[in-house]
Amino acid sequence: LLAHARPTAAARVSAGWKHSGLPGFLNETLLPLLPLARPPPGSGAASLAAPTSLGESDPPPGAAEVAVAVFAALLSRVPALARHWYTSELSRAAHAAVARYTELHVTPALLRREAEAISAAPSSGDDFVVKASIGARSVTATYSYEGTYMQIVLRLDRAHPLRAVEVECTQRAGVSDARWRKWQRTISTMLLAQNGSLRDALALFKENVDRVFEGVEECPICYAIVHGTTRQLPKLSCRTCHNKFHAACLYKWFSSSQKSSCPLCQTAWG
Repeated sequence: LLAHARPTAAARVSAGWKHSGLPGFLNETLLPLLPLARPPPGSGAASLAAPTSLGESDPPPGAAEVAVAVFAALLSRVPALARHWYTSELSRAAHAAVARYTELHVTPALLRREAEAISAAPSSGDDFVVKASIGARSVTATYSYEGTYMQIVLRLDRAHPLRAVEVECTQRAGVSDARWRKWQRTISTMLLAQNGSLRDALALFKENVDRVFEGVEECPICYAIVHGTTRQLPKLSCRTCHNKFHAACLYKWFSSSQKSSCPLCQTAWG
């Protein structure tokens, strides 16, 4: 379903699943079928390939095989949703077993896919270069713009994507500590919330940084300029404090706070 979906569609589907009882389905139906205490059928590694139709002579897959394929697809296509399920919905015993299974049978395939996607991606020029290291479980991105330079390293957990990606700036020039801390918060938030590849998240981060140098101000709610889901800029302006917000962020703020006031100055919106 999500193999070729746009980021906006994937985010909406993921949000719908999250609030429609999918975590319960994973705990009650999928989890008992996963071979957590023994290797999965075949080679022992979960396949990330899209399922194909069976021929007349092909035997139907067993329940464990289907569970393995579904679990791998969830981690591949909607990692943010899978991470929420892992951190919030599992018992302590299941938590450890799922992490161990993912580390051994899913993460290696995901890392290979990420590395292949990065290698195959069109070049963005010398100002933005991304490289992946499977052995080090890391992705390195270098960004330069008119005298500004920084090198960012994303360090992936052994049970990626069940645990958050660590973001480290190993080199920088022309970027203050305060600005880097803000950018680090931005990319960390993107990586936690986005259902997509690491390359996609880094490309979105680059787009945000480009906009900073163009003079566009970030949304005070999500601290990003280009919205991670809608890809829109902050356009809705408060008539009092004149801060600009993403429409999606403002809608979420109104819904969660049950207020119709500016998130910063608290003036009634309208």
